[in-house]
Amino acid sequence: MMPGDIGVTNQSGEPGPAGDPGIYTLAQFVSLINDDLQNEWTHLQFYLYHASAVTGLHAEEYKEFLTDAAKGELNHVQQFLDCLYGFDFVQPCAGGHPFQTYTRVEDILIEAHTLERQVVVNYAKRLEQLKSLDDKVAAAYLEVFYEDQLQDSFEDARHIQRILADVDHRQLRKLNMMDPRK
Repeated sequence: MMPGDIGVTNQSGEPGPAGDPGIYTLAQFVSLINDDLQNEWTHLQFYLYHASAVTGLHAEEYKEFLTDAAKGELNHVQQFLDCLYGFDFVQPCAGGHPFQTYTRVEDILIEAHTLERQVVVNYAKRLEQLKSLDDKVAAAYLEVFYEDQLQDSFEDARHIQRILADVDHRQLRKLNMMDPRK
């Protein structure tokens, strides 16, 4: 491999030759961190939007819940920005990704759970990728950073899952949110 070349994409979609996870430079990994920041922007926008869009009998309570969730996502955005700027990564300000919009509480919470589970899986993947980072000090710092992010998002997903406990179980099974044996 040439310096700065991360190789071809293997079957897992990761940089590096087939079967090899590749070695990441810090600059390459910081680009992945920026991708994660975009997901956090998406979460912030999702929760903030739906705090106003939610309807139904308990809309006021869910407005408060979703507003609090947006505040948590604002903290995540700030943490990712601080991390990126700590590595001297300056990027243009960009918002998150498009997302589905809803008004029903159940739909909002199911989508929120999906968003949180996606980043949980993603952060677990980042922790694995850190083993291939060429800067071991940065890798050690980022391991703690991503463990904290993973824990927070995992707990958010579990909290939403508990709120959704009374939703039709067939719908939850389709989303892999509950044990199929129940």
